[in-house]
Amino acid sequence: PDNQARVGARLEYVFDNTINLATNMRMGSRYKVYADFYKSFNISFSDEGASTGFEPGFLGIFGFDARHYQRLDKRSILALRFAGATNFGGQRILYYLGGADNSLIQNFNESIPTPQTGNFVFQDLANPLRGFNINIRNGGTYLLSNAEIRIPVFNYFFRNLRSKLLRDFQLVGFFDIGTAWSGADPFDEDNPVNLTTYPDPNLGQSGPVTIRVRRFRDPVIYGYGFGARTSIFGYYIRADYGWGVETSITQKPILHISLGYDF
Repeated sequence: PDNQARVGARLEYVFDNTINLATNMRMGSRYKVYADFYKSFNISFSDEGASTGFEPGFLGIFGFDARHYQRLDKRSILALRFAGATNFGGQRILYYLGGADNSLIQNFNESIPTPQTGNFVFQDLANPLRGFNINIRNGGTYLLSNAEIRIPVFNYFFRNLRSKLLRDFQLVGFFDIGTAWSGADPFDEDNPVNLTTYPDPNLGQSGPVTIRVRRFRDPVIYGYGFGARTSIFGYYIRADYGWGVETSITQKPILHISLGYDF
């Protein structure tokens, strides 16, 4: 076990003028801008007592999340989201792009290399980017945009539905696009996503000769598809079936089953 101690602080500004129309249906806009700061320190005990001290370097994070909900008619809405984050300081956080938020089954893409340098001390998921598994892109900075059309089908045909399963049921069409990178910009040739090392040290491989292969992967990827949402036994369940497009190649579709509201 590796134990580390950190002290942190968050500054956050939140704006929200949305109105709840129904379950997972809003109207209006909301956003938040935040900054996190973390500093490592150590605590040691001896016969003379306890001593503490700060370690060199710190982790700083800056991010935002903006969402807008536009009514298309009395019942359906168009939901838009734009989010991103970056970090600075001697310590870093590594973001993994891909998958669905709060997914019940998450698969990790082992074919995409991760940065070998950068002093990454934490990992986090940048979701959703449906149609891909986790780690389709990674890095210390990410930008992500999502769009969904939400249609409460049964509410068009019936009024005052008593069944929560039917009342909350929605058909959804979605489009996700995003990128994550390490370095100055996502189009840098030395971005780790474009470099593959054989043998791969991430897999514990080693050998007398090390080969680095440079290939081009379009840093911006996107996915599209359709899905459904409803409430079952008190849980709001989302099912999304999406096709991912990477470097102009459409991938095999992936089914995402997840919990929770919104995107």
